[in-house]
Amino acid sequence: MGARLYTLWAVAVLGLLGTAQYRGWTLTRSTDSRTNPRSIRDNPGAYRSSYYVPGRILRGK
Repeated sequence: MGARLYTLWAVAVLGLLGTAQYRGWTLTRSTDSRTNPRSIRDNPGAYRSSYYVPGRILRGK
């Protein structure tokens, strides 16, 4: 009886977590901005600094 009850509880928890993941539910408020940069220069992820590999220097973008 106990194993069956535990299995039912585990399936219910996994179902609820799967539903929350699919629907995008969250317990905290997201602070991410969802605006796209206007140009490549406004995008901080587009910049890569120069780095040194023995024998040569590789430049970023």
